[in-house]
Amino acid sequence: MKPSTQWRISWKSACALVVMAVFGACGAAFAADNATTAFTPKSLSEFNANLRPQGVPTDYVVTPNGFFSPSCVQRVEEGETLHADGSIEAANGAVRTPAACTQAHFRFDGTRVEPNGSFAMPPIEAVRKPTINGWVEDANYSSSVNIGKIVATWKVPKTPTNQSGQTDYFFPGLEQLPTVESILQPVLGYDAFSGTVWTLSSWNCCVSGTTYYSGPINVNAGDTILGTTQCKAANNCGTWTITSKDVTKNTSTTLTTNPYGNLLWVFGGVMEVYGVSSCNELPASSPLTYSSIAVYNTAFTKITNTPWGADYPVGSTSPQCSYNVSTTSTSVTLRY
Repeated sequence: MKPSTQWRISWKSACALVVMAVFGACGAAFAADNATTAFTPKSLSEFNANLRPQGVPTDYVVTPNGFFSPSCVQRVEEGETLHADGSIEAANGAVRTPAACTQAHFRFDGTRVEPNGSFAMPPIEAVRKPTINGWVEDANYSSSVNIGKIVATWKVPKTPTNQSGQTDYFFPGLEQLPTVESILQPVLGYDAFSGTVWTLSSWNCCVSGTTYYSGPINVNAGDTILGTTQCKAANNCGTWTITSKDVTKNTSTTLTTNPYGNLLWVFGGVMEVYGVSSCNELPASSPLTYSSIAVYNTAFTKITNTPWGADYPVGSTSPQCSYNVSTTSTSVTLRY
């Protein structure tokens, strides 16, 4: 959450029909097609030791919402629905209930958050500098009416020049107000799932200490991304879908979830990073623009007045990389 409060059938069929002489080619294609299915969020142990936040166990994983015990990170498959009580229902009606989260998670700044929501700020000396872990810049506004949908388009930027184990995230999103319980977000991530590649996954965090994500898909620099977060039906916002789509490849990953409350805090575009200690660890293309942003109320009527405000949660933390946020009614541009 915000610091201030808080993932073909044709190849498979072909492989089943060809003779052993060509099995190698089919096997390779099948593996490539399914390479993302085993992806899990990146472990903190993969960071350089001097970039790890003090006090966070090294077996914890990195998410767009901080550092979590692997037992408190749950993958929701395509066609499944996450319910308010944390149970996950398959399309055939079968329900599985993951074990309750019993481990604390840690916010970007090292704040320890217990599963019941209570938290303890870290001692100042425990926060490593100069390293950025958290939100860097964004544009947001508080809505006076409940939001039912937000869509935004952006391009996958170039990979960072310096690939030193950092993780970079980009997303639009929605949160509750006045009490933030969770965030719904279609997320583009670099080295987010244990590999120096760009991936897409949809997330909802962090009621009862658990964060949920959809199966990631691979994307490439230059691909056009469409993020859509919306009620499953107009004026019926008990269930939401968060869809992260690669328009260029026509692939997508969707999380179907309970929203955990009315969504009033709107984020047109966010840049969030972990383990960044130099500007060349950010994507090697600036600016990044979220375009064709459209926000709707719960009746799916478009809201024309979206008074985006620039925000720099990173504050004075080093490195300083000429951060700048500019907006129009339908776009958010992040410079660095």
